Parts: sequence; C-alpha cells; structure tokens
Amino acid sequence: MNSQRKHLRHARLHCFKKGNSAKDTADKISTVYGSGAATITIVHNWFKRFRAGNFELNDEDRSGRSAMTNTDLIKAMLAENPRYSVRVIVDAINIPRTTEHNHLIRMGYVNRCEVWVPHLLTEVGLTTASLRAICFSSDMKEILS
Repeated sequence: MNSQRKHLRHARLHCFKKGNSAKDTADKISTVYGSGAATITIVHNWFKRFRAGNFELNDEDRSGRSAMTNTDLIKAMLAENPRYSVRVIVDAINIPRTTEHNHLIRMGYVNRCEVWVPHLLTEVGLTTASLRAICFSSDMKEILS
C-alpha cells in the first residue's frame, strides 16, 4: 500500500478518535489534500469499521482466486520440455487457460512451431538461430537446384 493511502487512513482514524463526524472529516481531508482525496461515503465506511472495533489500517485479505501465479513453476516446466502445450501446463498448475497464456506472454515467451521460446533471444540463441538460417538456406539451394 502506498504511503499516501496509509497517511489518509491515519488521518481518518485521528478524526474519528477526536469525535469528528464523517462529513466534517471528509471536508477537512478534501480541504488539505484536494477534492479527490476523500468522499463522505469512504469516510463513513471507515468510521463504521472503527465503531465496530476494527482499527486495522491495512487492506484486508479478499476471498476468491489468488492473483499470484507461480511463474517459477511455469519456467521450470518449460525448461523441462519447451513443447508443453498451454493445456498441459494448465492441468499441472490448475489455473484458467487464458490466464496461463497471458502469463506466458507476459514472461516473454512466444509459441513458434509448437515450442515455447523466449521472445528476445540471448547471444547464444541469436548465434544458433543464425546458423540454422544459414544451414536451412544452403539446404534449400541444394534442393531447388
């Protein structure tokens, strides 16, 4: 959480403990930090939370599917066999197919000829690709002639 949000939460708690109303607190925060810093609804929700005895200023955990995917596991699977399909990886990790595909793209992998390879080649990869291209072109010349 960024420091500005944390600071505004502390300011709301301070005003609550002083006995200010939600409207007065929202007005004071808006005067000091600008019109977008606090709305009456946000301050009211925080005051309701404080009245219930919850003075925790950090975000609470949310229910649902975790937003984190273990990219190290995906990289390990591709290091083991770069020909794994998205479906095989999805079955192993148990996340939606589109999410998995997006993670592969975000990690810099592209699917070329049914093989997941890094989009940006390393120095060795460039050399290997260049040698393959030279060999392929010379083989094609022999075939065509």
